[in-house]
Formats: sequence, structure tokens, C-alpha cells
Amino acid sequence: MLWNALAPELWRRTTIAIQRALGRLVGLQESELRRLVRISYAKVAEFQRRGAIHFHAVIRLDAATECRCPGCLAPPPERFTAGLLEEALRQAVPAVRVPCPAVEGGSARYARWGEQLDVHNITEGDEQAGELSAEQVAGYIAKYATKATESFGSGLDRRLTADDLDCLDKLPAHVAKLVQAAWELGGRPEFDGLRLRAWAHMLGFGGHWSTKSRRYSTTFTVLRRARVQFAKRRRARDGVPLDAWERPEDDQAVIVVASWVYVGSGYATEGERWLALSTAARAREQREVAREELRTMTAA
Repeated sequence: MLWNALAPELWRRTTIAIQRALGRLVGLQESELRRLVRISYAKVAEFQRRGAIHFHAVIRLDAATECRCPGCLAPPPERFTAGLLEEALRQAVPAVRVPCPAVEGGSARYARWGEQLDVHNITEGDEQAGELSAEQVAGYIAKYATKATESFGSGLDRRLTADDLDCLDKLPAHVAKLVQAAWELGGRPEFDGLRLRAWAHMLGFGGHWSTKSRRYSTTFTVLRRARVQFAKRRRARDGVPLDAWERPEDDQAVIVVASWVYVGSGYATEGERWLALSTAARAREQREVAREELRTMTAA
């Protein structure tokens, strides 16, 4: 649980350590190095069968251009090779660590990377030489887009409450123990900053399944706009984009029947709030009675 909770911070420190290791290898200060190259990356997080997180990442060196948009990417100077980046990575990974809060006054603990570091050079060329192509890597990374704790059981598809801890028997025994450990540790004051109870359904991991540096590639906003434009072109009739009602988008003969605006959320009065809380309490009691009757019937 503690490893999963500290993994995002460990990755952040690793990206900093790679930059510094690269500067040491070429004999440049970090500020001088940033004027020449920038390190870009895209990574995905995967849950292993035992419940621990590990990362798959693509790391790239780019020239430090003034414009930081993905369309202005340029290759780095010739001396900044893939081999140099790999050497910086192998120096940085073993040296990075994140302090972990002591458990019940015990000794200091640290989160570190394990020994499983597998580095491959990605090129567009000779696959027979053992190098991965860009298409292979894209498919390899994309398959983790749907991997999360849902594979451990249907009960981990949302944030948990104290009432949900009574229904962990539907999960594999090992996963249920991890969830219980996250909930127990989350109640201790020394772990308040890790928010383990809020992320108990993710086995303590509070990061996103996929992250990237700003300059690595396109953004989700650009992709959404492209999908909208594609849908408009597909609905086009005689080259004229159509709206959702199969009418030309620039059609001015539109009658506005009603306009909807967001008013707000929550309860307007204290009475509404009390009524909602009472209804939720009765629903919890009914679920508890039903579970108890089911246990009695099963035992009989």
C-alpha cells in the first residue's frame, strides 16, 4: 500500500534525477543542459497480479526550442544519443528514493525502484536486430489504457466507504487484505498526506493510469477537437457540415424553444438535507438487514 501511494512521487523525482545524470555525463550544469535539450516522456501504470504498481514509459530527448508546442519538436544535438539517455536512466533509477512516514515510531523507510529495469531502444528500422518499432511501442503502451483494479473484482470500480468494507468477500482474498490495509493505514495521522482511504479502491495508488510531459505529443483537447471535426465531416451532405438534426450548421432558420442554465447543486434547505440523510440511513439499514438474513439462510 505504501509503495503504491508513493510511486507517483518516486516517478517525479526520477525525471529530475535523469536530467541531472544526463548533465553529469556530458559535463554541463543543469541550466546549461536545459538550453540544449529537454527530456520528454509518456508513461502508463499497470497493476501486477500481486497488487503492486509498475510503470511502462517511453522517454525521449528533444532539442530545446523556444516554442514548446508539440508541433515544433526537433531532434537533439548529435552527441545526445539513445545510448547516452539509457546510461543516464541507469544511473538515476537506483539513486532515487522517497521517504516513507514511520509506522508506530519504527525505523525510517524509503520507497525505491526494484531491480527490474528493462530498457530498449525504439527506432523505426531493423526489428530483426532486437529494436522495437514505434508502432510496436504504441500498441504495447495502449493496451494498458483499460487496466485498473476492476480486474481484481467488480467492487473496486469506485471510491469505498466504511460500509463497503463488509462486502470485501467478493474480492480475491489477497486483494481484500490490501484494501483493508489501506483503510487501516489511512486512519493513522502519520499517513494523512497519502490519502490512503480515498484511494483504497485503487490499492493506495492515487496517480493517473497515463501521464506525459507537456511536449511529448498531442493533448487530449486537440484529440477531442479532431474527433468533433471528423464527426462533422462524416455527417456532411454535398460537402456541407450537418448538425445533430441533419440540418446545415449555418442554417439560420432555428427557433430556440428553451435555454438551459446550470443553477447549482446540493440542498436548498436544511429540511431537504435532513430528508436525504434519513433516506440514505434507511437504505444502509435495509442493506445490512438483507446481508444478515442472507448469512442466516446460508448457514441454515
